[in-house]
Amino acid sequence: MDLLLHLKPDALSTTQFFLLIGLSGFTSMLNTIIGVGGGATLIAFMITMMPAAAVIPVHAIVQLGSNAGRAVLMRRHIQKQYLGWFFVGSVVGAIIGGNIALNLPTKYLELILAVFILISSWVPINLSFKGRKGLLGIGAFTAFLTMFVGATGPFLIATVKNLLPDRRELGATMACFMSIQHVIKAVIFGLLGFAYQQWLGVIGLMILVGFGGTYIGKHVLDKVSNKHFHVVLKVALTVIALNLIWSFFTA
Repeated sequence: MDLLLHLKPDALSTTQFFLLIGLSGFTSMLNTIIGVGGGATLIAFMITMMPAAAVIPVHAIVQLGSNAGRAVLMRRHIQKQYLGWFFVGSVVGAIIGGNIALNLPTKYLELILAVFILISSWVPINLSFKGRKGLLGIGAFTAFLTMFVGATGPFLIATVKNLLPDRRELGATMACFMSIQHVIKAVIFGLLGFAYQQWLGVIGLMILVGFGGTYIGKHVLDKVSNKHFHVVLKVALTVIALNLIWSFFTA
């Protein structure tokens, strides 16, 4: 116990430290089973416990670990043909977003994000007519947004779910998409001067426990049918979007 507490940043209480580690495992399991929602849930708790300037950079590293672990465990199902275009778009979007990240009101971006999630969930967007290049624009747009709101997975999965109807292909490829964006985001925040050193201990523990959650979630996902998966996904996305809208009007 004392050894673990040596890894605790001064900005966190002991309770907050262990709560964040436990939440990492739970939200990683949620992400693996549903494909989305874990990152948004985790950042919602992080906002209440951590200094504002640390939330998105630390969240990026933790989610990188979670998504990379999911990609490794589900590597057979990754649709590699979509990754290149998405990577190029993400680099462009993150650079633009990183340069103006402090100048736009986050709450309005979250409202826009919520509206897009609802539209994408209930008015299916089919990217096939654009081919793989359609992911260039989606990568740029979501990478731009993620510099402000942290968790854009709900919008991304709502947009690409029609491209990848199989739940395992969707989950595995989404893990790669999000890993790409979290790597880019973490690097940009580092270049902008964020000091990761004091947070490395809790980041490492959150990634480790998160991998355990991912492992459990994968075994649950293998037992779920595609039909039930997409129903649960649509409901989860709607709840996330409505919560963002509620927060906008009540904040």
